[in-house]
Amino acid sequence: MKNRFLLLFALLLPCLAANAQGYFCEKAGTKLEYVRNYPDNGKFRWRHILEIGEIEITPDYRKVTTTSAFLKQNGKNLYDDVREHVLIDRNNDVWTDMGEAVASYIKSRIGLNMSWDGILTSLPSDAQPGDTLQPVVAHATLGPIRYTVKSYDRRVLREETISVPAGTFRCIVVREERTESGPGHNRKVMTVTWYSKGVGYIRHDTYVKDKLETSEILHSMKSE
Repeated sequence: MKNRFLLLFALLLPCLAANAQGYFCEKAGTKLEYVRNYPDNGKFRWRHILEIGEIEITPDYRKVTTTSAFLKQNGKNLYDDVREHVLIDRNNDVWTDMGEAVASYIKSRIGLNMSWDGILTSLPSDAQPGDTLQPVVAHATLGPIRYTVKSYDRRVLREETISVPAGTFRCIVVREERTESGPGHNRKVMTVTWYSKGVGYIRHDTYVKDKLETSEILHSMKSE
């Protein structure tokens, strides 16, 4: 009986470990390299290097600091030092601050330090096909300058195993509508994103007027 119990535990252990993770990488020093292309002509858009930095652990959550750099095809910076924070709670649900993300991108691109506010974006660790996720509104503000991002009609479409240059991953697939508005920037897109536990997003497709505009795919994941 004891041997049977140990065998059953050994078989269940990978499942238990998977369930104990959220849809994000929590290993400090890991670098995830993505490449974004225009699928209709194969043209290169950028190379995105996402680095997992310091992880602060509290009784209620783990706070992960990330830094992103976006590179041209020749390796020169398109923009860099985009800093964000991700919270992973005791249920392993992932919470991101879209307002902070918008403000950080703007600072990297044009050097403005903006304040931000808004609802945190959630991705539950137990998300299932058919689930509807919370809509989100976020703002980045500097005096009269105000950028707004709205994410709505957020739905888990399905579970799917996909293969990309970085490997093969079991994912949930999330669809959402998004509007972005502000001085010199007004845009409406639909995105489809593949998320894998312990990693984060594996593939991110952006559609404009129902046409696939860009696809960003994980090419490598390396830990120091």
